[in-house]
Amino acid sequence: MVLPDYHVHTAYSPDSKMEPEEAIIAAISSGISEICFTEHMDLGHHMESFNRVPDFERIENSISQLRKKYPKINIGKGIEVGYISDTAKQTAAVLSGQNFDYVLLSTHCVDGIDCYVPESKRDRDKFTAYKRYLETVYDSVMDDNLTKYYDCISHIGYIAKCNHYEDNVFPYQLFPELFDEILSEVIKRGKGIEVNTSGINRAGHVLPHPSIIRRYRELGGRIITIGSDAHKPQNVGAYIKDAIDIIAQAGFQEITLFKNREPSFISIL
Repeated sequence: MVLPDYHVHTAYSPDSKMEPEEAIIAAISSGISEICFTEHMDLGHHMESFNRVPDFERIENSISQLRKKYPKINIGKGIEVGYISDTAKQTAAVLSGQNFDYVLLSTHCVDGIDCYVPESKRDRDKFTAYKRYLETVYDSVMDDNLTKYYDCISHIGYIAKCNHYEDNVFPYQLFPELFDEILSEVIKRGKGIEVNTSGINRAGHVLPHPSIIRRYRELGGRIITIGSDAHKPQNVGAYIKDAIDIIAQAGFQEITLFKNREPSFISIL
């Protein structure tokens, strides 16, 4: 069985110290057969360390060397782009000049603050905060500046793993109409969703919640990838097999891999 981890951060991201080779060794040890490095780029982020363009030349050279040294594992060059409406055109301009295997579009910041920061709660109750987060995800999908520059929407429900509430679970039933609008637009635009396993230990479920994955399938979604969102070696490949089981239970028969931003579909049956 193909075991992909399509969301991994290394020292080329501001929130990781893991060297790319450490990630490869950890992936091989975990049985991962496909890995994609998706370093952060959040132009306009309120934290300066995230508000920068990665060193693409160094990343490319690093990946090239690792591909030669570890030919038995497929290594992809990707990026995780954080959506901020004010810098969407700038982000698109940067992406247009680069070649990637896979591009994730993420919503980290809502109303100017990363959801991970406690101050982002702003005394909002769960319903209000989660709704505002989803509205921003919807804005990201609808932003025509970025449509042709990304492949999948990352970790829908990111706010749930930030642990701001006693109950952080984020199922489809909370906002069915808004989820349908988001998922329908994702499908309409030929994009996909990522199943991110980093929510398991923090929110109690993958991101998005399994109920949302099922609804995506019911609406006709096909493109679906899997990532650990690892920032440390011990998290590379974490819960990937569990994610495949969840995807199968939602009615999918295939998962998606990318090369040169072209999807391929691999059976999980």
